[in-house]
Amino acid sequence: MLPGEPDQVLDLVLEVLKQAPGEGGEVYFQDTHESSASVVDQRIESVEAKQERGIGVRVFREGRVGFSFTPDVTAEGIQKAVEWAVAILPHVDPEPEQIVPTPEPTTFTLPNEDPRLLGASMEEKVDMARRIESCALRFSSRVKRVRDSRYSDVWGGCWIANTAGLRAGYTFSRAIGSIELAAIEKQENQTGYASGFALGLEQLEPDAIGIEAASRAINKLGAEPISTRRTEVVLDPEVVAGVFGLLASAFHADNILKGKSLFKGLLGQRMARATVTLMDDGRLPGAINTGPVDGEGTPTRRTVLIDQGFLNSYLHSDFTARRMKASRTGNAQRGGYLSFPHIGTNTLFLKPTGINRKTLLGTVARGVYVSEVMGLHTIDPISGDFSLGAVGWEIENGSMARPVQKMGISGNIRDLLHSVAAVADDLRFFASGPAGSTVLLEGISISGS
Repeated sequence: MLPGEPDQVLDLVLEVLKQAPGEGGEVYFQDTHESSASVVDQRIESVEAKQERGIGVRVFREGRVGFSFTPDVTAEGIQKAVEWAVAILPHVDPEPEQIVPTPEPTTFTLPNEDPRLLGASMEEKVDMARRIESCALRFSSRVKRVRDSRYSDVWGGCWIANTAGLRAGYTFSRAIGSIELAAIEKQENQTGYASGFALGLEQLEPDAIGIEAASRAINKLGAEPISTRRTEVVLDPEVVAGVFGLLASAFHADNILKGKSLFKGLLGQRMARATVTLMDDGRLPGAINTGPVDGEGTPTRRTVLIDQGFLNSYLHSDFTARRMKASRTGNAQRGGYLSFPHIGTNTLFLKPTGINRKTLLGTVARGVYVSEVMGLHTIDPISGDFSLGAVGWEIENGSMARPVQKMGISGNIRDLLHSVAAVADDLRFFASGPAGSTVLLEGISISGS
C-alpha cells in the first residue's frame, strides 16, 4: 500500500458514483495482509500468506441498494463495479430508510497497530508457534501431544467514503497465538486450548498461552461426575465471553425487526438482576475489535444494552437506526470488501460490580466453578433456551477442591440473567471478540450423576 493510495482509490470511485443514476453511493476499500504458521513437534505443518485487496460499492436509488465488489481498483475495474451495482437495483425491494449514511465526525485516536509487524519475517512467525509449543510441553510431563500450535496475524487498513461527504478509515494490526494439546495420565486423555493476541508479534506472550492450555488440560485429569444439585456457580471469564457472544445476536436491531430475538418489544423493561449492566464498546484499549469507525463510517462508541437490569438499547446500523427511529451505535460490520454491511458486536462485556476474583470466590462456601462448556451453539437467541455440558471444579470454602465433569446446565437466558450475583473486575479480552470476567450465579440447577 503506497502513501496516499487509499484516498486516490476513494476519489476515483466517488467520481464514478456521482455520475451513476440514483441518490448517491458508497465505497469501502480494504487492503490487508494475513499470514499464519502452524507447527507440531517443532515441525512445520503449514505456512500461509495472502493479501485481501479490493473495493465494495453500494449504490442507492429510491430506497433500493445495489452492491458489488471487485479486486480490480483500476479505472476500468471501478467503472464495471459501479455498473454492476446499478444493474442490481431493479431487482431489490425498496425500503425508504435505505439512503446514503450521513457523515458524523470523530476525533478518536488510539494505538491500533504495531509497525514492527510489517517487517517480521516468516521465520520469526514460525519461531513464535514453536515457542508456544515448547512452553506448553515444558510445563508438565503429562502434556504428551500437541495437536496444533499456531501463529497468525493481519495488518492493513480499511477506508470508507460516500457521496454525502463521509470519509473515514484506519489502519490496524493484530497478532494471535494459539495451541491445542492433550494431557495424558494413566489411561485418561484430556484436551486443553488457549489463545492470546496483541498488536504485534513482539507483544505476544508465548509462555502464558502455552501454560494456560497445559493447565486447562491437566486440571481436567481425574475429574469425576458430580451429584445433581441446586447451587452457586462461578463462571470462568472465557465461559462468560462465550455465552454472551452467542447471545449477542439477540441485541441486533435487524433481528428485532425480523422478530428473531427474545428482546423484541421489551425496551425499558427489566430483563436481569440489578447487578447486570451489559455493554458493547468499540473503543476499549486492548480489545481485538477496537477501531474509530464501523463498516459504514459511523463512529464507534459505548452502548449500554442492559442498564442495571433494564433493557436499554439495541445495536444498530444506519438502516435499522432510521427504521426504528433510534441513534446509530457504530455496529455495522463487514467481513471485508466482499461483504455487505451487517450488524455485529465490537466488544461485549459485563460491567464489574466492585469485587475482585479472589474475594468473589471467597464468598462461595459450597459451589461449582465452570471452567469450560460444550454446546454453546444450543443457545437460542429467539427463545433464550439453552442446554450446556460443563466441566470444572467443586468449590469448598472459597477454594477449588476437586475437578468435576459430566455436568449439565440448562434453562433460559432470562433466568440466567436474573441469577447474576456478582461480576469480578478481572475483565479479559479474547480473540473471538467478546470479553469476559469471573461471574457468580446463584440458585443454578446442575444435573449430574
